[in-house]
Amino acid sequence: MFLTMFLMLYIIVNPGLRVVMGEVAESTLEPRIGFDGNYPALTILLAGMVMIAGTTVIRHLLVDWEQMADVQLKMQAYNKALSDARKEGQQARVQKLMKMQPEVLMLQSGMMANQMKPMVFTMLIAIPIIMWLYNFVAGLPVQALSLPWEPHWGLQERLWFLPHWIMIYSVMALPFGQILLRGLKLASALPQLRHVHRFPDHD
Repeated sequence: MFLTMFLMLYIIVNPGLRVVMGEVAESTLEPRIGFDGNYPALTILLAGMVMIAGTTVIRHLLVDWEQMADVQLKMQAYNKALSDARKEGQQARVQKLMKMQPEVLMLQSGMMANQMKPMVFTMLIAIPIIMWLYNFVAGLPVQALSLPWEPHWGLQERLWFLPHWIMIYSVMALPFGQILLRGLKLASALPQLRHVHRFPDHD
C-alpha cells in the first residue's frame, strides 16, 4: 500500500515524467483518433473511452470484489449491532463490541489496500491520455464547440477549476465506464450463477 502511494506521489510531483507519458500517448493515439483536429468532440470521446476501458479492466482484474463485498457486509452488521446496543442501553454488549474495534479497523485497512492496488496501473493509463488531450485541445484552431446546452462552449474556459473539455469527457465517457464495469462483474459472476442454478440433465 505504501509503495503504491509513493509511486503515485512520484508521478504527480514529477512534471518531466508526465510530459514524457503524454508524448507516448500522443504518438499512439493522435494518428488513430486525432482526425487532424477536425472532430474534437469525437476525439475527446474516443480518448475517454480508451482511458475508461483500460482503467476499468485493470480495476476489475486487480480488485477482489468478493472480499470487498464481504467486508462491507461485516462492517454494516457491526455498525448496526453497535448502534442497537447503544440505543437499548446494553453497556456490556457495547463494551464487548468496542473490544472488537481493532479487528474491524484491520478489515477496513485491508479493504482500502485492496482498492489501492490498481491505482498506480490506472494512473499509468490515465495521466498520459489526459496530458495528450491537454496539448491536443490547446492546439486546436477552433477553441469552442456547439453543444445542445450551449451554442459556444469554450474548451479552455473553466467551470470552477476544471477546463470545459474535461466536462465534455466526463459527460460522454464516464457512463461508458459504469456500463463496462457492470458488464465485467456480470461476466465474472455468470459461471457461479450457472453452477448454482445448474439444470438437471434430461435423457
